[in-house]
Amino acid sequence: MKNSSKYYLGFTLLVFAGALAIPFVNGTDVSSFITNPLTWILGIALIFLILSLFAVSQAMEGIKYYILRKEGRLEELKELQEAEASGDDVFSRLWQKLQDAKPVEEESEIEMDHEYDGIRELDNNLPPWWLWGFYISIVFSVVYILRFEVLKTAPSTIDEYEQEMAAAEIAKEEYLKTAANLVDETSVVMLTDEALIKEGATIFSTNCAVCHATDGGGGVGPNLTDEYWLHGGDIKSVFATVKYGVPAKGMIPWKDQLNPGQMQKVSSYIMTLIGTTPADPKEPQGDKVTPVPQETQESMDSTMEKTEDETAEAVMSSL
Repeated sequence: MKNSSKYYLGFTLLVFAGALAIPFVNGTDVSSFITNPLTWILGIALIFLILSLFAVSQAMEGIKYYILRKEGRLEELKELQEAEASGDDVFSRLWQKLQDAKPVEEESEIEMDHEYDGIRELDNNLPPWWLWGFYISIVFSVVYILRFEVLKTAPSTIDEYEQEMAAAEIAKEEYLKTAANLVDETSVVMLTDEALIKEGATIFSTNCAVCHATDGGGGVGPNLTDEYWLHGGDIKSVFATVKYGVPAKGMIPWKDQLNPGQMQKVSSYIMTLIGTTPADPKEPQGDKVTPVPQETQESMDSTMEKTEDETAEAVMSSL
């Protein structure tokens, strides 16, 4: 093995040692680092890169040896052979076994008749590392098929996907439990879960029915079942009205009595009353508002946010 190859090997070992030391230095989970497929992919890719560098290095030495021999530069050829002999160490012998190739000075024994522009064709054996990699891939594929497709002792990719989706759904529910009170009039959305709507109905009957009637038909307060609204008929407007109230017209702000999650539930319930038939509906008040589907409203909000971001970027770029 040439000195340059030794440097390649030393560099590779240092890289591996450094990569393995990162989790210990950062205090991260070492097991997750080792089981991460990306770690193995990068490691295997690096090994193949080093093997390629070794092969190129040896090929360059072979070309140099052939040119010196062909041109009769015996002194330089002798120096090259001496350098080859002095480099005969453990690493060189290991590399020789890995590639199973004839030494440069013995390549004449496996020369074939094909030659083009001074390039000779040799009858070398396939490198053992390549053959073993091929054999291992065959064994791996057989074990993989038996385990995942025949015996089914491990979850398939579809099973893993379903498990991950179920875990994500649980995590989502847990997050919503803690994130419900982060909502405000700018981020509130219409709830569709029946259980949450039912909770909103309970809040409505406890706090709002005295002014708006149990069925939302209105009393002291306006009718909530028609298409006419005094302060906006979308979920954001209803939430803001519940939150801040309309003190001038006798509606108190509920932000001190109800948390944001509760206000979202009762606002969503109020939205479900639109189009229902109360027992004694109050006459329409305010302006007629055509309800906007939630999907359309979300699309409009997204477009507006994008436009605002683009405008801000344009202003900043012009400064």
